[in-house]
Amino acid sequence: MEEESRRRGRSLPPLERISRHGRIVLEQARRLGLGDWLRTERESLAQTVKVTVACMVAWWLAAVVMKTPMPVLAPIGVLATVSVTAYSTVVRGAQQIGAVVVGVTAAIALIMFIGANAVTLGLLVAAGLVLTRLLNLPNQNVQIPITALLVFALGSTYSMYRLADLLLGVGVGIGANLLVLPPRYIEEAQKDLAARSADLAELARDIAEGLYGRWGENESREWLDRSRELARDLDDSEEVAEQAVESVRLSVRPRRYEERLDQVAEAMTALDHACQQLRGIARALNDLVVGARGLPDVDAALLPVALGDELEAISRAFSAFGGLQVGCGTEEDLAALRQALRDGEQEDRAVADTFKDTEHVGLWSLYGAMLDACRGIRHELDPDHGPHRAAFPPDCT
Repeated sequence: MEEESRRRGRSLPPLERISRHGRIVLEQARRLGLGDWLRTERESLAQTVKVTVACMVAWWLAAVVMKTPMPVLAPIGVLATVSVTAYSTVVRGAQQIGAVVVGVTAAIALIMFIGANAVTLGLLVAAGLVLTRLLNLPNQNVQIPITALLVFALGSTYSMYRLADLLLGVGVGIGANLLVLPPRYIEEAQKDLAARSADLAELARDIAEGLYGRWGENESREWLDRSRELARDLDDSEEVAEQAVESVRLSVRPRRYEERLDQVAEAMTALDHACQQLRGIARALNDLVVGARGLPDVDAALLPVALGDELEAISRAFSAFGGLQVGCGTEEDLAALRQALRDGEQEDRAVADTFKDTEHVGLWSLYGAMLDACRGIRHELDPDHGPHRAAFPPDCT
């Protein structure tokens, strides 16, 4: 059970993570068609081309124009700068320059007073790591100790080449990110939302299929563990959404992105609320099968088949909701969402009729909680009467 939980969560092995993401990409390409899928990927492709060209330009300027002996440092500076949003590019570029200046200064000063030896090496590394923390640089930014070590190894003459190449790379990177197709990350956030919707759809479908047969504590515990992992994954998705907001901060006309950013934020809120509801269902099923909180000892497999049907409809609703987050959405996805919500509502009535006939008073609150959670999920995803109308493309609703 633990192994399965790890496979579903963040600790998924690298090859399985790649395989799983590949399946999601193939499913999106199949659903959208190759042409529409390529259009959803155009920003990522454009950023790849842009960074590649920027690295080539930086190399040429360093090697041909500036005649530096190690021009590879210039494209490294580009890569360290343009891999973030346009706003963060400026901040990160300043950090890179400051780190190199500090590293060069510290290395030259220590070599002058102590000389080039093992003690100097240790002091440079330790001081560089401490200064990285004191200057509140990102944990992965180790430019200070790296620069200091390079100066230590190659001599003080190298410091000017190092600083010149870095300035060149950072300048090219900032110029490329600010002036040439600044990365917006809005489509990245939308694709991340679609992936999270697919995860929730898969969990709801697996619970439904489990309820159709014999299930017990092992299955219910797995469902609960997966729902917790998905809740944590949604927290990561919120960071992607925040990055999308940051990516338009230096835009010439940021208001033109407001509608799409509002959609991402509302869709994230809807999924977060729906995930908590699905987690509540998984919790209720686990409590039922283990007899928690004084619940009576009943055969969990006696749950009505209609409850599985309702969760299957919810799974389809999650899938359609995710499809609406990619690109501009389609009328087919919206129609599929509405149909899934209607099917779920119909099954809900059948489940309620069965639950109200139970003779176990202790089960009434648990059954009621599961019904309320199913209804809550449908309410969150409802494009017509739900609380998150802005989570849907305006052209589709």
